[in-house]
Order: sequence, then structure tokens, then C-alpha cells
Amino acid sequence: MSDKAKVYYTPTSCGAVTFIAAHASGVPFESEQVDIRSHKTASGADFYEVNPKGNVPTVVLPGGAVTLDEGPACVQYFADQAPQNGLLAPVGSPERYVTIGDFNWVGTEFHKTVGILFNPTIDEAIREHFTKQAYAKLDFLENNLLKGGRPYLHGDTLTIADLYLYVALGWTSYVKLSLDKYPSVQNFVAGIKALPLVQEATQRMQAQTPSASS
Repeated sequence: MSDKAKVYYTPTSCGAVTFIAAHASGVPFESEQVDIRSHKTASGADFYEVNPKGNVPTVVLPGGAVTLDEGPACVQYFADQAPQNGLLAPVGSPERYVTIGDFNWVGTEFHKTVGILFNPTIDEAIREHFTKQAYAKLDFLENNLLKGGRPYLHGDTLTIADLYLYVALGWTSYVKLSLDKYPSVQNFVAGIKALPLVQEATQRMQAQTPSASS
């Protein structure tokens, strides 16, 4: 088995957060994209053999004996491999738990709400309800977490929560949520996108994306 962790992901889902975090950690890792519709990896393997849940991200740890199959565990694993990079503060520090709180807010409040809008089978009343909920989350970001054009959710250091929010905000255009009334949110997205480590990670993902892949 490999002495490197292997990341299974899709470049437009929350799996991209783990890929970016892995790249930002500076720790050598392997990676492979997954087609979630067919549950086949880019090499043609049955992804259910890797992760019976069938979801991304999935990280097979060095040696292959342990597999992480939920986003928070995957992202925190890589952040903890390179604590000097500041993606997640040390265990016991208040900053660590603030970041974890922010990360969970993105997952349970923003991701969950926006994610429902990808479902083409929901009726219009449900879609309208969750669209309003999504805009309420954007209002909260604009007027609280990113108030005044903050570059990051808290402090002056990039964290795993910022990476997760950046990826999740990228879904808004796919579900027809406008960011026109949210200048601080737009500023946040532009700032994270411009970071060299994010650009490098994005280029790495694009290089692995088959031309016919979604």
C-alpha cells in the first residue's frame, strides 16, 4: 500500500475542500476523481469498494488500513498534518473551536440549504422556501461573519472554514442565487480565489478532470 494519503473527490463538490486543504498542507498526497453518478473512479474502479457510503470526500490514510469518509474528518486530518500553516489552530486553543464552529455552520446551515436547490424534483413551493432560506444565510454572512469586507471568517488567517465557505459559495450560480447585493461576500470569494495555494490546487484538480467530466 502507498505511504501517502489518497484523496477521492469531485472538483465541484465539498470534496474539493479536502483537496485544497491537502494541497495547502504541503503534505504529499495522491488523488483521484470520482463520478458520483456512476460511482466509478477515474481509473474505472468501483468507488463503493473504496467507500461503501459512496460519498466524497474520502481519504485513504497512508498504509491503507484507515479510511476517512466524512468531510470534517478528512479536512481536519490534513490541517493537522501541517499545523504551522494555520488552517486549524492547535488542540486546546480557543481559535481551533471557533474554526470548527464556523466549519460546522457552513456544513449544517449554508451547504445543507443550498444543496437542496440542486434537486430538480422538488416542487416550486419547496424551492421557493429554501431559496429564501439561502438568502437569509447570505444576509447573515454579509452582515455578521463577513461584515465590512473581512477577508476571512475570523482573524487574519486562512482556515479550513474559509475554504469550505469558498467552495460552497461557488455553487450559488448553479442554483440561480445572485450575490449582487452582497459585496462583502463577493469580496471574500474573490480574495480566496486569488490566493496562490487555491489557484495551485484548482489547477491540479483541473489537470485531473477528464474533458467529458461534469
